[in-house]
Amino acid sequence: SNYGLDLRKVAPRCSYKMTWLQIVVEGPKGGGFPNALISIQDSKQMGKICTDRNGVAKAVVKGCHLSMIVWGKDLQSTIRQVNLENNKSGKQTIYIKVNSKCNFLLNFDMDNSNGPLADGDGDTTFDTDNTVQYQYVAKSGGHQVTGNGIAAAGNGNAICINWEPLTGGKTGSLKVQAVHPTSAEISILHITKQNVGAAVNIPPYIEDSYKFLICFNSYPADDPDFTTNIDSLKAYDDDEDLDLSSSVEEDGNCAWFKDLDDLTDRENTLLAIGWNEDTGETLEGNAYIMDCNGKFATVELPKENTYEYDQLWPFACLCAGAKDISGVKVLKNQDFVDDDSLNDNSKCDSVCP
Repeated sequence: SNYGLDLRKVAPRCSYKMTWLQIVVEGPKGGGFPNALISIQDSKQMGKICTDRNGVAKAVVKGCHLSMIVWGKDLQSTIRQVNLENNKSGKQTIYIKVNSKCNFLLNFDMDNSNGPLADGDGDTTFDTDNTVQYQYVAKSGGHQVTGNGIAAAGNGNAICINWEPLTGGKTGSLKVQAVHPTSAEISILHITKQNVGAAVNIPPYIEDSYKFLICFNSYPADDPDFTTNIDSLKAYDDDEDLDLSSSVEEDGNCAWFKDLDDLTDRENTLLAIGWNEDTGETLEGNAYIMDCNGKFATVELPKENTYEYDQLWPFACLCAGAKDISGVKVLKNQDFVDDDSLNDNSKCDSVCP
């Protein structure tokens, strides 16, 4: 029988006695963070305390399991769960590192269910889980923020960037590269305080049977989180033009090519893209071409432009005999033009050997 057993000899100390806590909050740049607000929930009640000028706060709690939330001016909220079952002294110091509040969300999208590499159920066949290795460089004036990491793809899994120049209303630029499971890149040239995020579309692997993948991460200048879809893709050689729009995934921003012999074995070929956007829209972003080895060439949309409906953007040349990315030459600083003005491959003369 357990009758008369002294539970204090077998139960954790925290189950029947109070515990004295010292909470040390370290700021984003190191050192104690003063005036941070700490909400503590123990087994009996919920209370709030603040850190002193050295970033230290003290509290007395009841129970073995605590939940704490730390927040403050320009800080991200930080949640900490604390287990006191192994504490025998009745005193414990807890260190909490807090980060600056972020102001820009970066989302990675792997939805290519309409592409040629999708399976019969409309789902893209990836050989990995939906994680993306990424790296980015954000600039504004002389200030630069860099970062890298692993993110989960899809809505609700955005990466949060703290970009200090944006808090002052300054204009910045952002370049993001996804390096796994496949290469992708987005360039955003004019980010302001009103822009709160961007979406990067990640294409699936290119199988050996595909020579090239052409993708566009383009978007209205006032909404980087909304990507635009390809409406038309055309190729021009010396004496004719070809409509390649059938190679574009449905309602998507990528085009796959299995056999480029008609284009690459004869003459230099100019590539041009069109979007189904309203007249007067300003577009930003970039295009990139990737070969089956995962190497890619990229070019940014012109910094200042006004898109007119049914216009095209000449962005790259497939030089005669191109078999991989070394035979692709991007065209920089090209404006949107009417289809009628693109009737040959003369723009390739200056970039192709």
